[in-house]
Amino acid sequence: MREVCLFFLLVFSFPTYLSAQNPLWQGKGRIVISSDGNEHDHDDWAATPLSLAIIAARGLQNKLSLYIYSDHIWGSNQEHPGVDGVTPYQQMRESAVNGGKMFRFNSTRFICAVDNPEIAYESLKEEINQSTSENPLFIVVAGPVQVIGEAIARSEKGKRKFVTIISTTNAWNNDHADKPYGGWDKHSGWTLDEIKDNFAKTESDGLKIIQIQNQNPCLKRNWKEYEWLITAPERTNSYYKEGSWTWLFNRLCMSIKPVSEAENYYAIDASDAGKVIFLLTGIEKTSPELCYEIMRNPKP
Repeated sequence: MREVCLFFLLVFSFPTYLSAQNPLWQGKGRIVISSDGNEHDHDDWAATPLSLAIIAARGLQNKLSLYIYSDHIWGSNQEHPGVDGVTPYQQMRESAVNGGKMFRFNSTRFICAVDNPEIAYESLKEEINQSTSENPLFIVVAGPVQVIGEAIARSEKGKRKFVTIISTTNAWNNDHADKPYGGWDKHSGWTLDEIKDNFAKTESDGLKIIQIQNQNPCLKRNWKEYEWLITAPERTNSYYKEGSWTWLFNRLCMSIKPVSEAENYYAIDASDAGKVIFLLTGIEKTSPELCYEIMRNPKP
């Protein structure tokens, strides 16, 4: 009886507003995501697999041409010790590479930037240089923008007008390259403001940069708000690989953090996935419920 009640709660309590927005994604082009997760915060351990699941739910696996992960190119495993002996570097490999297998990203290139930044720079540059009006490129910022900035700097100027960067306002990712923490963390590199000043200052520069609202309040939520991944009837939908929803829930739980407010609770932080949801739906005010609405109605 509990599962029946939960089914009706899930199906009928969430608003059906996906079609009311005007998303950036109009069915053509390619998507690139660049995330960190190998150092400092561990939200990308969750945001990476959730982003993959959302893209897969829309049947767009073949549109994600490149996934750059561990893009904190200046080092790994220093500030955060990892979980149960699994380092942040290893956690990101599990979330990205195994996530790609779990949600059938058979043609996507997964590149670990910290292993060889040059490969990451050149791979993204090549994606930019392939861009046209009929084959635009959308780059989702989910880590420091050093890799993105360097790739743009190396790209053909005439191709940048077909490229859109999606970030959030006042985000750590936007300027961390020039704001290291000190000690072992000493570096400089591209910031989002520098990318704007060099490649998007005027309309004639071509590059488009879109900053949406901070996604922390939207997707850094009580872990119970993601519990549908292990209870909803759609978790057994044949569209998805068996066990993929449970695997995703377990990956999300790797990001759990204590939150002290009026009521103490533990939060899953998958905030960077909000930019992927915005790209595909046009919705800035994302939520775990919106993630469920997308995933329970896959569009092969």
